Amino acid sequence: MKRLLLFFCYVTIIVLAWTISFSGSSVFAFGNKTAIGEYVIQTSIESGYETANPLPKKISKQLSKGKWSTITYPVPPTDTFIRINDEVTYAIDHQLNIYDRDKKKLLANMPEKIKKQLSQDMKKLHSKHYGQLVSWKDANKLLPRYSIFTVLDLDTGLSFQVQRRAGSYHADVQPLTHDDTKKMKEIYRGTWSWDRRGILVLTETGQIAASMHGMPHGQGALKNGFPGHFCIHFQDSITHKSRKMDHAHSIMIKKAAGDWLDYTQKLSPQEIVDATVIAIHQNDWFILSSILDDKNRVLLEKYKPELTEIELIKRLSDLPESSEYETKLSFPITVKLHVHRDTGTVNKVVTFNIVRPSLEEPWTIDLENLIKQL
Repeated sequence: MKRLLLFFCYVTIIVLAWTISFSGSSVFAFGNKTAIGEYVIQTSIESGYETANPLPKKISKQLSKGKWSTITYPVPPTDTFIRINDEVTYAIDHQLNIYDRDKKKLLANMPEKIKKQLSQDMKKLHSKHYGQLVSWKDANKLLPRYSIFTVLDLDTGLSFQVQRRAGSYHADVQPLTHDDTKKMKEIYRGTWSWDRRGILVLTETGQIAASMHGMPHGQGALKNGFPGHFCIHFQDSITHKSRKMDHAHSIMIKKAAGDWLDYTQKLSPQEIVDATVIAIHQNDWFILSSILDDKNRVLLEKYKPELTEIELIKRLSDLPESSEYETKLSFPITVKLHVHRDTGTVNKVVTFNIVRPSLEEPWTIDLENLIKQL
């Protein structure tokens, strides 16, 4: 009987070890319990596209044994987390600080060897998850006309194949088949839209950061159920009409490259306005929270339901080209907006109060003042 019991214990251990090895996760003692931990990178907790790596023992030990201090500010916006037993428990910001999301605590006084380990791990995870910033000049050569490649949507994780047909300043492409058209429409929740989305263009040599919209226009040659073509922009792409870079595409390209959170430190007041409008229109709270200060991030959680009621918002007037803001702490920008809700549609003049605490700190927006005007 004892031999039989030992045999079953042995088999159980082998099966458990195989399961853990197969999952690619790290197993460690967390408190008095055995836990499975992994790094995970995704633009939001709800995102369908993620990349995970096992959590090293020295990091898990630091989580369990390190000192934690309570914070009085919101956990900063981030795309990098630590998942324990399928629960996204911790967040890692771009300064390599680790936060307990539920308890609102910061892992204090991390040793240098832990910071070094985190830095190495984050670089590997980042390079696996995001796309490379490739200029349009180079993308044009990598993806010649009639080439076929895969598009992966950064938020939903859904992918489909396309063929490039034309395009001098960006790529004009079409879904390859009826099934690809169906998948693309699923990404846009069943309705064709001009909304920009961060995407990865998957090629034989790697993945490229890009942005697409989802509105059929112009001519289409493939029998795919898609009435026309749509556009994919890369770094330095411009539009046919304006011969200028499109702010919305630029934001989504940086998001697809994993550069957006760092780039927010350098945004101009004009870019803050466009980022705000795009984020509200597309309910992209990752983009919006990243350009807000702590006070306004708290307000965002309060006002999300109200902002979600806005089905369409777009800018109707030009932004000022002035660079006078460089020596200022406040820079109001007045624009005309088109705002549509179920209750009706209005065109209204709105003033964005763009502010910053000092000349060295990034610009942010007075969210509450904006919402009162909307």
